[in-house]
Amino acid sequence: MKKFLKDNWKFLVFVLVGGLIGGYCIGLYAFDNLSAEILKQLQEQNVTKEIVAISTMFQYGIMFGVVLAAMGIVLSKKVDLWRNSAPKKKAIITTVIVTVTAALLLFPGDKLIFGSLNDWVNHQYTVPPTIYKISGGLLVGGIIEEVMMRLFFMSLLVLVISKIFYRNDKEIPVIVYIIANIISALLFAAGHIPSTMTMTSLTSVILVRCFLMNGGIGLTFGYLYRKYGIGYAMTAHGLAHLVSDILMIIFI
Repeated sequence: MKKFLKDNWKFLVFVLVGGLIGGYCIGLYAFDNLSAEILKQLQEQNVTKEIVAISTMFQYGIMFGVVLAAMGIVLSKKVDLWRNSAPKKKAIITTVIVTVTAALLLFPGDKLIFGSLNDWVNHQYTVPPTIYKISGGLLVGGIIEEVMMRLFFMSLLVLVISKIFYRNDKEIPVIVYIIANIISALLFAAGHIPSTMTMTSLTSVILVRCFLMNGGIGLTFGYLYRKYGIGYAMTAHGLAHLVSDILMIIFI
């Protein structure tokens, strides 16, 4: 345990701080975007905005942050997914391409494609993003979601699939990493459904949007994780949110 903490304490502290700050911001942002019905239910139970924010802060900082990060480090090393995130030209170029593409899909892509089909989606792009949304996307999206879905879950899937179907192989086949990435990307997309349901009705357009946008973009983050390490996946994810939010501020 001492060696583990000595080798990984900087990464764990990074995840903890990012999760606490980002979680608090996401809690405030989520509360402001709750549907009238859910907001009324919370008010009847004396659940305030601050309580939601603090609860979300510790949830993302501790449970989804440090705990899953520690488990993910162990798992990723077992399946050869832990990489040295030192700067590499090819990795940086690929990350920039993924970041810009993902950012443009988030905005203006989402507004142009799904905003024309759904009033709620279109309404999301009528006002500039708040500091809470920007901070939450950068920190929770870039750090915590990558810890949850790539570092922990994708690594776990690789381990389970390889142990069940390829336990006699000396090395884990590439197909295992690809399958794990696809599954984790689909679950990453599905994980956005509950929060979306607190803000709008779940229609076929919203479902397609969720899986196409979040799932497709999630695949590229999984690719970065497999090829270059979790640091590059975090960078692309966080900056994609940041760039798209900046574009919204400029053009809305």
